[in-house]
Amino acid sequence: MDHQSIAPGFYPEMTNDEYHAAPGISKSHLDQIDITPAHYFARYLDPSREEEEKTPALILGDAIHKAVLEPDLFESRFVARPKGIDGRTNAGKAQLAALFADAGDRTVLGTDDYKTAIAVRDSVHRHPLASGLFRDGLAEATFFAKDARTGALVKCKPDFYRSQFSMIVDLKTTESASLENFARSAGRYLYDVQAAWYPDVIESLYGEVIETFVFVAVEKSPPYAVGVYYLEPEDVQIGREIAHRNLDKILKCREANVWPDYAGMAGAQPLRIPGYMRRTT
Repeated sequence: MDHQSIAPGFYPEMTNDEYHAAPGISKSHLDQIDITPAHYFARYLDPSREEEEKTPALILGDAIHKAVLEPDLFESRFVARPKGIDGRTNAGKAQLAALFADAGDRTVLGTDDYKTAIAVRDSVHRHPLASGLFRDGLAEATFFAKDARTGALVKCKPDFYRSQFSMIVDLKTTESASLENFARSAGRYLYDVQAAWYPDVIESLYGEVIETFVFVAVEKSPPYAVGVYYLEPEDVQIGREIAHRNLDKILKCREANVWPDYAGMAGAQPLRIPGYMRRTT
């Protein structure tokens, strides 16, 4: 695929790697510029940047998403590494070599991670509310559009798109799926921006208004409990305003080719010790 000539449209077969390599501004881009433009440049534009390696947590997240969203494809993409193989011995090295040779393009997961992905899948699929949300839709399809406000190329890759219901469903794995803890995660990771950005990209492409954006939060340890949440319209609108601000910041920095850090944006600032940490004499 020629990543330099992506046209607005729907790309159902685009892989995650192709999506991230393709041009266009995504929600992840907005997250980086929200830290500082210097962080954005280092992540996406620095010609000397090293290719980012996937952490074990990201690999497990990919496995869980595939197991839940496309269960029929899970075993064709992932294989379990049996316990008890000692990679320090000649016999163990031979076993591992045979395992990876047999795996081919599949990702080899540790036994515990493989079991976790299956357990999360089963928990979501038997859940009376969450299971129905992952039916009658498209998993991990990619959309590119010209932003209606700025004309910039923008993109998104919803976990599950239910066009006939004007709904996007997003799967989040978490340590705690409780309302209180997931609300903290939503604030920390700008889920309000995501709940605005994805629908806006699709609306820019098709003119279709996405009525509902639902988060399915599932814990990564027993009992793999599930929470189903949505943001109130006023919170989504705040997320939209943040998305617009950050998109404008990206475009402005690109035009000027200036990517300031904390001091570059604000100069020298007074520093105050937080009240709860302040010492007394």
